[in-house]
Amino acid sequence: MKKVLNNFEVYIGTVCSLAMVCILFANVIGRYVLSNSIKWAEEVCLMLFILSIYFGAAGAVRTRQHLRLDILISRFKPKGRMILEIIDNCIFMAFNGIMLFGIMPLVMQLYNNGTAAAVTGIPKFAIYIWLPILFIVMVIRLIQDCIQRVKDYQDDPTGEKKAAAELAAMQAMLVEETDGKEGE
Repeated sequence: MKKVLNNFEVYIGTVCSLAMVCILFANVIGRYVLSNSIKWAEEVCLMLFILSIYFGAAGAVRTRQHLRLDILISRFKPKGRMILEIIDNCIFMAFNGIMLFGIMPLVMQLYNNGTAAAVTGIPKFAIYIWLPILFIVMVIRLIQDCIQRVKDYQDDPTGEKKAAAELAAMQAMLVEETDGKEGE
C-alpha cells in the first residue's frame, strides 16, 4: 500500500494513458471498420492526455527523472552537488508557484462560468482543477527530495558509497548484457 501511495502519480498517469489509447483504438476501429466513430472520443482523449502529462510530470519529480543538467552538476564534489541540486529544486518550486498562481484564475473562471465540454458536457473545471493540485504535489515532492538529498549527504559526505553502488549497478547491467549475447 505504501508503494502505491508513494507512486500514485505514476499509476494514475499510466491509467490515463492506457484509457486514452484504448479509446483512440476503439474510435479507429469504429471509424474505419464500422463506419461510425465515437463522438466523445476526441474530447475525452484530450482530457486524459492533459492529465497523463501532469501526473507523469509529478511522477518524474518523485523519481528524480525530470529534466535537469546533470553534466554540470556531476562535475562537483558531493557537498557542491547537493547544494546545486537543492538550488535546482528551489528554482523548479518557484516555477511551479508561478504556474500555480497563473492557472488559478482560469480554473476559478471555469468554475464560476460553469463551462462544460461541448460533446460530453463534462465541466472543464473538473479537469483543470487537477493542474493546480499537481503543481502543489510537485512542490511537495521537491521538498521531500531536498530533505532526502541532505540526509543522503549526511550519510555519505564523500559520495563513496553512492559511487560504489552506481559502479556495481553498471557492472551488473554489463554482465546481463554479455550473458544475453552469449545465449544467442
